[in-house]
Amino acid sequence: MRRFISISLIGFAWLCSTGELSAQESKEPRFRLSGFGTLDVTAAGTKQIGYHNEFSHAPQYGGVSIFSGSVGGLQLDADLLPKLSATVQGVVKERSKQDLFNFLDWAFLRYQVTPNTTIRAGRMGIDLFMLSEYRNVGFAYLWARPVLEFYMPISLSHFDGFDIKYSRRIAPGFFEIKAYGGQTGSDITVSRGDLSLRERPFFGANASLETDHWKFRLTFASAEVHAIRNQPYHQLQNALNNVPPVFWPQAAEVADHISAEGKQSSYYSAGIAYDKNAWVVQSEFAWFDSKWPSVNLTNGYLSVGRRFGPVTWYSIGSYAKSLNSPLNLQTDPATPASIARLQDITETAFNRTLIDQNTFSLGARWDLNHQTALKAQWDHTWVRKNGGGFLITQEPLTHDTSIDTFSVNLNFIFK
Repeated sequence: MRRFISISLIGFAWLCSTGELSAQESKEPRFRLSGFGTLDVTAAGTKQIGYHNEFSHAPQYGGVSIFSGSVGGLQLDADLLPKLSATVQGVVKERSKQDLFNFLDWAFLRYQVTPNTTIRAGRMGIDLFMLSEYRNVGFAYLWARPVLEFYMPISLSHFDGFDIKYSRRIAPGFFEIKAYGGQTGSDITVSRGDLSLRERPFFGANASLETDHWKFRLTFASAEVHAIRNQPYHQLQNALNNVPPVFWPQAAEVADHISAEGKQSSYYSAGIAYDKNAWVVQSEFAWFDSKWPSVNLTNGYLSVGRRFGPVTWYSIGSYAKSLNSPLNLQTDPATPASIARLQDITETAFNRTLIDQNTFSLGARWDLNHQTALKAQWDHTWVRKNGGGFLITQEPLTHDTSIDTFSVNLNFIFK
């Protein structure tokens, strides 16, 4: 993966030098620098419950933090040849692992095959949501942050590979269809510590139709877990696979049930948006179908906003729920103490990955000018027993609970 990106960057640098010569000859600007940022203050979490709005963020255990939602980015676009362009984007934000290859969010070449068809290759954004192309650009969307229940399950910001897109204007509006493939991965924080996930092959497609006031979108994606690095996970797998069958005949079966490597996951989603006059409405729903039971879930949201001059008031209702039931390993009284302890650890580890929560949000966005917006948002989240997979908890969540989150942020763009 790193070699692939390095080659792309070397190629980009060489093409930039040729493009600079062409620009001098034609006297036309070929390079455009733009940027974006969010300065955020968030009060969230408790002493026992760690909050984060992306799995890649470190948890916040109460108090106020400027790191939960703050982000900054720079983007360079270059017209290299009449039909060839390049884009590089770097993003700085809270991450469990900070390095160059996480900082580099986009680095791709784009070729215009026909007026309606483009091909890209390199590192590109994961195109699974309404906000895919500008998930990090707070100014580009209404809320103080992407809806946690819908956007958090996939903490993948980019993939390395290619995509091909066809778009054209038809009678109802503007139609677009895209297919893509490659590999992806992320470094995240879960209750069992830092986890590194790599998935390949990764492929999918989406289609959208946009009119003056409506947008409709359908998405499909699929990925196979290639590698997972998490010390507690591998320790548990080894312990289960080494249990003598005479003491726990189902141990190997349980190990396979909770394992991730080699298992395929599919993602299906539908979205709709309406924006006319004073009203702005958006909704997305998704379904994860996976042979890795920790991933199976359904989620969605409905957002309704009303403009009053430069200020838009909005509310959001959202949910996320795992489709698998909690693991319940019945312990035989005759089971050795060490095996009973392993069963308890296994049950707890699996159940801490399950998700069952919903949130109601109220917020406001004040557009100060065409490049700056101030936002404030309050979330009240209900989390059910064995449903705290989005949270970082010191102990298993054995009862229903609720948390409140308050955020104020300033969002801006420049070009």
